Amino acid sequence: MENVVDAGPIPYREIALCGDVDLEHGLRHAGFDPVDTMYRLIEIPLIAIQETASMPWRDMGTAYADALKDGQEFPPIVVLRTRDGWALLDGVNRTHAYFMLKRVSIHAYELLNGCWAQRRSP
Repeated sequence: MENVVDAGPIPYREIALCGDVDLEHGLRHAGFDPVDTMYRLIEIPLIAIQETASMPWRDMGTAYADALKDGQEFPPIVVLRTRDGWALLDGVNRTHAYFMLKRVSIHAYELLNGCWAQRRSP
């Protein structure tokens, strides 16, 4: 279950990650034009992100986790709701760091433009 921080809709140009190359690649790969996307800011359980099922990832290193321990703050990750929780569109390193530190939840921008299954259909 998510906790809504800002119901939005928040246009792409107003999110902290606007212009991030990795996010734009992830959005385009999922079938979205970044400038047309809208979001809401939520806090979600880390285990609800589908990619956490295969963590820990040995090759990820500890740089992000170390930075979090030192008090550095990172922008929210970006997720897309699926039938089984959330798919990660951007924020693998941040998610992995939260996982390593055994954090329970994480802030995320939820893409509001549709669900993964709808966008991936031929």
